[in-house]
Amino acid sequence: MAYTNRMSYVVYYRGNQVLKKLEQLHVDIAYISKKLSYAVLYMDKELEHKVRKALRYTKGFKFFETSKTFDESLNF
Repeated sequence: MAYTNRMSYVVYYRGNQVLKKLEQLHVDIAYISKKLSYAVLYMDKELEHKVRKALRYTKGFKFFETSKTFDESLNF
């Protein structure tokens, strides 16, 4: 199993439609906060554009950003 350049992202949402869409995409969901309505996920950096495009047209999607706690120097 070869790992490429992986990043951590945070997705803010309003409904469960976004979570269902994330499960269909090739991302690893690390944490879901139902109270604050966000999900932390890991994926390849090259897939960022594809995931952003897929989420943009999903009902309940609010915001997508890189995780502030992710350190690129620890990428191994």
